[in-house]
Amino acid sequence: MNQPAPIDPCVRERRVRRVVFAILWLNLAVAIAKAVYAHWSGSLAVAADALHSFLDAGANVIGLIALRLAHQPPDAEHPYGHRKFEIVAAASIGVLVSAGAFEFGTGAVGALIEGRPSLETPPAGFVVIGGTWLINIFVAVYEGRAARRYDSPLLAADAGHTASDVVVTTAVLVALVAGRFGIGWADPAAALFVLAVVAKVAWSILAGNVGVLVDRAVVDPARVRELVLATPGARGCHRVRSRGTSVAAHLDLHVLMDPELPLRTAHEIAHHVEDRLRAELPEVVDVTIHIEPEGDPPEGL
Repeated sequence: MNQPAPIDPCVRERRVRRVVFAILWLNLAVAIAKAVYAHWSGSLAVAADALHSFLDAGANVIGLIALRLAHQPPDAEHPYGHRKFEIVAAASIGVLVSAGAFEFGTGAVGALIEGRPSLETPPAGFVVIGGTWLINIFVAVYEGRAARRYDSPLLAADAGHTASDVVVTTAVLVALVAGRFGIGWADPAAALFVLAVVAKVAWSILAGNVGVLVDRAVVDPARVRELVLATPGARGCHRVRSRGTSVAAHLDLHVLMDPELPLRTAHEIAHHVEDRLRAELPEVVDVTIHIEPEGDPPEGL
């Protein structure tokens, strides 16, 4: 099966930004519609859902700023580039979601304790919430496909958050139906369900991106050793280390060679190893090779 041609980083940045910008306006429209209805109806569940959507829009703004910074070329202060700004933005989504969850979660608990009376939802309420539910489904699918196409951790994180909106709004619709049947606790209970979903999404976003910030390995060392041994003149390797993202990994390793080789020959072999690694591992953007004579005690890992 033919692999798709890699996308130029500048083209990828523009396309990802275009997706985020479109999603921002959709999220703002959804959030405003929910907020207006929540203010008019007094529904705690809809208010919580509106806050969730405003957090989506805030995350989009953070994403647009981060994408502008993340793809700037390396400079003296950032010799490895600026790509981690995108990861910081993705992790920030999790922080924003956690803050919002605490706010409307406490309100929902208070409403349950006080025994809030049921709210009767008019047909207009179902139109508003049902329409935003359909928009959320479209956004989640569209953004998820774009995340896979452009291999963007920011889009993937935000798509996961938006997908949770579909579940959240479904719970809100159920609460609105229950309110028409006089079930008073349905509205704050739905808000608490929103809290549980939001907390789960926040944790998954944070866990998935903090690993990059703490330099979790992103390249399989066994695959690197396999490629090194397939290069003529290279007799082994150790201290294989990697860090970065799935689209911009930095790799360093020690390559063992015949101790009698001339320096120039060893240097040429190291270049062949680097070329093979770059060709077979397209996510690798930088390779640092330390040459060691075979037979010396291994250093470190």
